[in-house]
Amino acid sequence: MTVWRRGRRAAKHRGVKPYWLIAGAVLLIPACGSAQVVVNPQALQQLAGIAPAPAVPVVAPVPMAPRPHAHRRKAAAPAPHAILYSPPPLMPAPAPAPTPTPVVAKPAVPVVAKPPVPVTLAFAPGSSALPTSATAALKPFCGASGRIGIDARAPADPADPSSAMRLSLARAFAVRDALAACGVPGTSILPRALGAAPGGGDDDVLIGSAP
Repeated sequence: MTVWRRGRRAAKHRGVKPYWLIAGAVLLIPACGSAQVVVNPQALQQLAGIAPAPAVPVVAPVPMAPRPHAHRRKAAAPAPHAILYSPPPLMPAPAPAPTPTPVVAKPAVPVVAKPPVPVTLAFAPGSSALPTSATAALKPFCGASGRIGIDARAPADPADPSSAMRLSLARAFAVRDALAACGVPGTSILPRALGAAPGGGDDDVLIGSAP
């Protein structure tokens, strides 16, 4: 290449046509033996003055980013531990509320109190005052329900036929007042003056349940 450049310069100074130089270069190809020559047509045209020399692009060097130092590298964040999700335990379904059994009210059974046993009070002859045993004898009738009958008697007087009726009525009222005093309603007491009626003692007063 150096000989060729020198010949080109000499031919240029001498006014030799570049065609002769090209022909000489072609003749030298067989003499090169096994050497391989690559002919650039564009270069030959430049030598002949036909084509201008191509502009060589200037490539600016790409600045390389500085590599971070090893000690400046941030440590990779550790992978978070896997959190095992355990579903909440299934709560058993609430048992249905038992159906309340309707309470059927039973009809109230009326309590029938037994009537007290009839009691006989013996009055003093010719007197309507209660005897001393009257309080204990009348006590069972104080809490009894129902109607209470009083049958009072008195002896007959031939001189005064109405004396037996008046005395028996006074004795019946005395027993009535004693029953009312211990709580028996007055409407439940039935006093009766029998006078000198047969069927009992002349001075007896019978107290018992009345129909």
